[in-house]
Amino acid sequence: MKNDDFIRQFLEGNPKVLDRIYTQNFKYVLHYITSRDGNRSDAEDVFHNALIILYVKIKNDKIQVQSFDNYLFTVCKNLWKRENSKKKVTNTGVLPLVSEEIDLASFYLEHQQWELYKEKFELLSKQCRDILNMIFQKKTYESIVKKYSYSSQTVARQRVFKCKKKLTQLIKEDPRYSNFKS
Repeated sequence: MKNDDFIRQFLEGNPKVLDRIYTQNFKYVLHYITSRDGNRSDAEDVFHNALIILYVKIKNDKIQVQSFDNYLFTVCKNLWKRENSKKKVTNTGVLPLVSEEIDLASFYLEHQQWELYKEKFELLSKQCRDILNMIFQKKTYESIVKKYSYSSQTVARQRVFKCKKKLTQLIKEDPRYSNFKS
């Protein structure tokens, strides 16, 4: 399959293309993350977030991807490095002073973002909300398969991907979203 055709089918959510992506790529991401103090659940989260990032970048930013598999792996590596850096504690001995106004402004902005997220989350179907809540609670894909009688974990992953994609779309379509970016 040609690269452009593959990318088009990925953007359309073609199940065969998504199966191919999982089959050919997840094992490498899993190995990378588990060899760096992660577990399968971490690898699944990183993999799905990377797919969402790729989808958004290709669709909205119109980036050209020469090798989808390499680009996906690189995004996964960067996400895992960022995630790991958040877990590390660094003590420099000096605490920066933060203006109370800046602190309150940040809190207000975060609160507005959270309200937008909650509002759009409620617009999802009940099943999507339940599935995403299971993911947020670090439930396994196997538990999603059992609860919804899906045929495989791949189907559950595809459903999670579609629910995250729909939530992202709803948020980005709201005019308030553009205000948060600036």
